[in-house]
Amino acid sequence: MSDEDEFSIAVGRKYTEDHLWFQLISGPNDDYEEYKIGVSDFIRVEYGKVMKAILPNITDSSDFIIESDDEHAEEEEVVSKEEEKEDTGAMGDLSTDDNLVGLQCELERLNILSPIACSIMSLNGEVENNPQYVNRDAYGDGWFVIIRPHDGFDYDDLLSPEEYVDYLAEL
Repeated sequence: MSDEDEFSIAVGRKYTEDHLWFQLISGPNDDYEEYKIGVSDFIRVEYGKVMKAILPNITDSSDFIIESDDEHAEEEEVVSKEEEKEDTGAMGDLSTDDNLVGLQCELERLNILSPIACSIMSLNGEVENNPQYVNRDAYGDGWFVIIRPHDGFDYDDLLSPEEYVDYLAEL
């Protein structure tokens, strides 16, 4: 096995079968759990070096309100999506049908869906400008997003580093 075929698995994180890692970054006294997400170093070995990374495009045109033609309708205070985002600090939301990241690797193009419904709290735009961060430091500067999961997410349901290694051995 050459050095290029070797990869690392970071401890202190949990993994998905789509080769994403989750790192809990909020403390036990925080109101919400937040996670940093990136891709396992295994991607570089399996699909070649990452040449381009495309993060979610968090734009929302649902701020526009269509007013009712009913003259007798009671006026309600309408909170736009932008105001809701300001309240939580979220940049936007992803469902499990939305792309979390697109990767152009040397051997293949990958579109990785969001494994959970979540709010995007931060994007690491540096990986779009410098995809080599994913190749050199997948568990550090190569992270993609910081998310806040919606209800129903259990961090313990993800694969431990040992379980992830066992999963990779079965591939």
